[in-house]
Amino acid sequence: MIAAVFLVAGAMLLSLPANAQTNVIEFVELEGVIDPVSSRFLLRQIDNAEANASKAIIVRIDTPGGLDISMRQMVQRILNARVPVIVWVSPPGARAASAGVFIVYASHVAAMSPATNLGAAHPVDLGGGGDETTAAKAVNDAAAYIREIAIERGRNPDFAEDAVRESASIGAEEALEEDVIEIIAADIHTLTDGLNGRQIQLGDESVTLDLDGASLRFHKMGLLERILHTVVRPEIAYMLLLLGFYGLIFELYNPGIGAAGVLGGIALLLGFYALSILPTSWAGVGLIALGIIFLVVDLHVAGLGIFTIGGVLALVAGSLLLFAGADPALRLAWWAIAGAVVASMLFFISVMTAAIRSRSIRPVQGSEALVGTFGVARTDIAPEGQISARGSIWRARTAGMAIGEGAPVKILGVSGLSVMVEEARQEEIEQSKGGEDGRIV
Repeated sequence: MIAAVFLVAGAMLLSLPANAQTNVIEFVELEGVIDPVSSRFLLRQIDNAEANASKAIIVRIDTPGGLDISMRQMVQRILNARVPVIVWVSPPGARAASAGVFIVYASHVAAMSPATNLGAAHPVDLGGGGDETTAAKAVNDAAAYIREIAIERGRNPDFAEDAVRESASIGAEEALEEDVIEIIAADIHTLTDGLNGRQIQLGDESVTLDLDGASLRFHKMGLLERILHTVVRPEIAYMLLLLGFYGLIFELYNPGIGAAGVLGGIALLLGFYALSILPTSWAGVGLIALGIIFLVVDLHVAGLGIFTIGGVLALVAGSLLLFAGADPALRLAWWAIAGAVVASMLFFISVMTAAIRSRSIRPVQGSEALVGTFGVARTDIAPEGQISARGSIWRARTAGMAIGEGAPVKILGVSGLSVMVEEARQEEIEQSKGGEDGRIV
């Protein structure tokens, strides 16, 4: 009987949700651009708070805005939440601009720290183009949407509409006076004290917040979420785009290593992921690519000439145009553009010049003279790999059976920067020891 009691008790404990504590306030941080990653993160935390019957969920926000579709997913989930959602613009100096205004208005309780601001929610064209009719439709839609949210939450609808139509912005003290927010709190303890005992409307019922003795449980994004969320910053997305292009270019001129190509490909994928979320002008991307092409062409002509000038101008113009249709907070900083142009010039003048010289020397030393000589397999060649011959690393392909790492090889032919090899026989090596050509390097 005792064993049966313990088994039943254990089964009941296992059936409870993980970390289920009802006297808990969930604390979530949202910083940076509102994107699909931050949207999924917030939705997941609200789901967990509901499943654990938490007292409330506090969302500390500091954002310049972001993607409209992600914002609407977050707003809809907050409006239908079965747990009180408090949105707190903090710390001092933070802001809730553009999409952040909608999220603050959707909350059950809105709070701000001193020296923070809220507003500037005028829609921007994510494609960097469009006519006046399309822009007017977007503004009217956003204005009607936020006005209805304000009425639903009992907040000032006039400022909400002005934030959309006129890009109005407001500070914490004025926001409290104008019934835009309910609490000004400089720290988490002041916020929870202000929340305790407050009545809110949760669905069809009125609920009184009872936070006495409640503990805070903090939540952060996972590693992959943080990486994807971090790259959705204009400067980082811009740098990743350039690093991706330069890595692939370096790999094309220096085959055989692979690291530059792999890292360049990853950077380019992350860069394009960020650009697909940010309000990007693809004409700007095209100009950046054109500028890089001009700089590559300039490598093959003598001195700094017209292609250098054209490449730098195209790079600067593309950089300025890249996020030109975005909110000013999402545009590239001047230092990022200046740093990218200087780094690009240094890359092409030093690194790529040395790479081209190395490439031009290799055929003279190795192309014709390598045939019939011997080398050593640096990796397994099955059927492709790398060999070392005449002080250089070459891509190799076996003409017959697979060749193991460290085995001597004989070079049968050269095609560009790749060689065709076969495993060398010991008697061939012995016969060639007397000549320089036979040395294995």
